[in-house]
Amino acid sequence: MTSMEMHSFNRDMQPLMDENTTQLTEERVQTAFGTVKVSIYGDPKNKSKVPIITFHDLGLDSESNFQNFFQFVSIAEFADKFCIYNVNAPGQEMDAKPLPDNYEYPSMDGLAKCVEAVAEHFKLNQFICFGVGVGANVLLRYAASNQNRVIALILVNCCSGKAGWVEWGYEKWSVRNLRGVGMTGFTIDYLLWHHFGRRIDQCSSDIVRQYRVFFQHLPNPHNLAAFIEKYIERQPLPISRDGSTGVQLKVPVLQIVGAGSAHVEDTVEVNTKLDPAHADWVKISDSCGLVLDDRPEAVTESMMLFLQGLGYFPTMNVMKLMKQMAETQNGQQYHAAVSNDNEF
Repeated sequence: MTSMEMHSFNRDMQPLMDENTTQLTEERVQTAFGTVKVSIYGDPKNKSKVPIITFHDLGLDSESNFQNFFQFVSIAEFADKFCIYNVNAPGQEMDAKPLPDNYEYPSMDGLAKCVEAVAEHFKLNQFICFGVGVGANVLLRYAASNQNRVIALILVNCCSGKAGWVEWGYEKWSVRNLRGVGMTGFTIDYLLWHHFGRRIDQCSSDIVRQYRVFFQHLPNPHNLAAFIEKYIERQPLPISRDGSTGVQLKVPVLQIVGAGSAHVEDTVEVNTKLDPAHADWVKISDSCGLVLDDRPEAVTESMMLFLQGLGYFPTMNVMKLMKQMAETQNGQQYHAAVSNDNEF
């Protein structure tokens, strides 16, 4: 298992969501738990592109969780090689209707079955999985049962065990508030802790303020309550390093966590259950838990090096790419590191 820490350079904060979305299409996919919304970046008809399935975290949907990251300057490199399928958990997209009172929300294993339904719908035989928080848990759960279909896993802030007593208490009280009176200051503080970590005062005040306002105006608190409740009830992931107490995962795994995240210890625990020959762990220094927004350049570097190790971008000079990205942040024009590179 490779472990490393990454350090930052200064950059302006991205907005929570960018209205100038390009190459984005949406489709509703039928699952055993009703329809789920899938947002697609790229051309799904182009079978030469490798599919990436993403799954989002609590209090966010696929667009608010991933859109800024995939519109960061490195998106051109991803668009050349990959088609990205962003899966929404039932009822969590911003334009979702309230779930019926008698709706039985899927468990974490049920959400993994939603991922399977999406893969079947789009006829994706093999793909990369990219999940954050709850989404990382869901995709790791899916991979444990479908190793032949998963090329690789990219997991941010992943947890493998049951909820601890403190987490259980905060989440249980948040569910009660969301169902009883809607969004409250207590639940907003819980969501900020979940995403940013324990030391919110050390995070960018601008980005914290953006997310606080975003959570205040979430349109479906009842839907979010159902999602959180099933996360509280999660069972430990059925994996183990040697296969003695669970599935031995042979899929390559990249774990990413911000140094200020509330889930650093959880990610370390996940690594104890992974085969060291197939697992990389990266802690990004000077970052809160919300690394996709706080440090997209560091996440991009980690992902590029990981994917390069799997045979993608074979001629790319990643260090040169990162230098160009840094120059772009200073107002200089961005140029791709590789021209007409169609190799895998």
